[in-house]
Amino acid sequence: MNMMSDAISRRVSKQEGERYRIVKHPKPFESLSFNSYDLSVLLTHLDDRLRVLEETPITPTQFPYQAYAEAKVFLKSCYVFFLVLLDDVAGIIEYFYKKNEPTVEVKKKFSDLLGKANKDMLLSSELSELIKTANLWFPEVMRRRDDLVHKYETLLISLKQNPNGGNIAGQFSTKEIHARDYEDIRDYFGFVLCEYQKFIDSLLDHFDNKFQAWYGIVRGKSSRTTSIIEGSAGIMLWWAYRYGNYRNGDLHVIENNSEVGNETL
Repeated sequence: MNMMSDAISRRVSKQEGERYRIVKHPKPFESLSFNSYDLSVLLTHLDDRLRVLEETPITPTQFPYQAYAEAKVFLKSCYVFFLVLLDDVAGIIEYFYKKNEPTVEVKKKFSDLLGKANKDMLLSSELSELIKTANLWFPEVMRRRDDLVHKYETLLISLKQNPNGGNIAGQFSTKEIHARDYEDIRDYFGFVLCEYQKFIDSLLDHFDNKFQAWYGIVRGKSSRTTSIIEGSAGIMLWWAYRYGNYRNGDLHVIENNSEVGNETL
């Protein structure tokens, strides 16, 4: 989304007759960039600890306690940071609408934005319908985050034997309020990140149409530049692709080896 800000800033500079101008990204864009990287780092460390738990033989006298404790911390942090990321997205939506269609009154907090869309209180039916698609995945993520932050939840990681060798790591809740059976950690976060990426894709399509009306920017083949994403920068997208089955006609994945974090997107 930082490309949106770049394009608009360059266009304004040209219109104002300035030959040079320092491009400053609005705060929501900077925050989204930083927090996306932070979540990618957390996912990398979580995956590393899960691999230790999955590959270490568990015996009455042998257990990877440190990897287990650290995996719990990274798992909890992923829930918290993902909600922070969604508030950044809401902030970006609010930024553009406040400048161009202030009567829509977009909220900076994602949960408030979704709540307003569900009540049909957004004065933009197109945006409202887009935001409502988050009802498929957001409420459950929000409940889990709230359990962790406000209701004294303790997520535990379960281990069961893998018929092919090693262990399978999952997550489960100790609270009756939202009790869950064994659940594969990577599959769940892969699903969430897949839905998040599909949401972002739809949001970019929405802004393509809006930018033509707001700024006269006509969508074309060069509207979105092709990017090569490697290493930590692509971890969120990699989880969405590998564990959540995210697919997009413009996404091409090259797997260099079996280790997460060594793929090119």
